[in-house]
Amino acid sequence: QLPWTPGIWSGTNAAGTTFEEHWHPIAGGSMIGVNRVVRSTGQMSSFEFLCIVERDGGLVYQAMPGGAPATDFTLTAIDATSATFENPAHDFPKTIKYTRREDGSLHAMVSGGANSKPLNYYFKRQN
Repeated sequence: QLPWTPGIWSGTNAAGTTFEEHWHPIAGGSMIGVNRVVRSTGQMSSFEFLCIVERDGGLVYQAMPGGAPATDFTLTAIDATSATFENPAHDFPKTIKYTRREDGSLHAMVSGGANSKPLNYYFKRQN
């Protein structure tokens, strides 16, 4: 359901921080990925293991920041260019949304509750 996701994606924010996501092709009912954030100084500031897996007829996004145990986010909306995963019981984030943009780039939005500002990441395909 997410044929536009596999690949190597990279972006840089105004502070010069680079963020990358590497998503492997779909196989065995799952798609695995890894996220890495590198500061402008060249030092890695964080990493995260990711997995989107089929479960009970739906999709579940599993986030494992720093290699921690997985936190599950259930697919709540999907169309030809976007997928939204949610876990309202989680502190932050509560929502993770990926959108393929018209120019082929990828926008990831990570948001919390009503009192938090969403984080936006814009990636370009590197392969």
